[in-house]
Amino acid sequence: MIITKDMFKQKVPREMFPTRLDSATDLYTYTDKGLILYNINPDTWNVLYPFFQQNNKFTMDDFSVVDKDITYGELIDIYKDIYTRKYEKEMGFDEEKRKEVLIREFSDSFGVNDVSIDTRIDFHYELKYSKSKNVYTLYYLESYVAKSVNDVDKLLNQKIYQQEFLNLDSSDIPLEINGIKLVDSLSLLKDSKKLAVVKNCILK
Repeated sequence: MIITKDMFKQKVPREMFPTRLDSATDLYTYTDKGLILYNINPDTWNVLYPFFQQNNKFTMDDFSVVDKDITYGELIDIYKDIYTRKYEKEMGFDEEKRKEVLIREFSDSFGVNDVSIDTRIDFHYELKYSKSKNVYTLYYLESYVAKSVNDVDKLLNQKIYQQEFLNLDSSDIPLEINGIKLVDSLSLLKDSKKLAVVKNCILK
């Protein structure tokens, strides 16, 4: 569930109190075939995602909510404080460092070089049940767009993950492709400005 601004003053149901914090940084790669989506973990998730950072990200497995009447906005503020203090300041993962790590992991995964990325197009928080951990997790998600890759054909023909292509000729984003669900965060492409940024960074 994406936490939108109109939810900030609403109380978090106690049965949905998160006991984990997690994060992910996405890299959108748009080609003449469409936006590349990957089924990174078909056995556990079976969901199509843009490429996302899996290593050196912020996680916290022993989080607990003290205030039993906490709102979504207050929960996000607590996350922000922990994230800034522990991940950005203590560990040194400011935005530039996170972008470097994302590029390195993407390049190493697919054996490509000269990867550069555009500005961040989105960031938001999600609260959802984590199937792999069997708990509710609060996620911080941020998304960037690749604007250059040295070998697009190599990217298109990779065999590491099952991949599908999302047609962006319309802002009407489908719920699934070939029977596989699309990750909820792709709803950001319903914003015409964000969609335009992605389409302007076509990889050739």
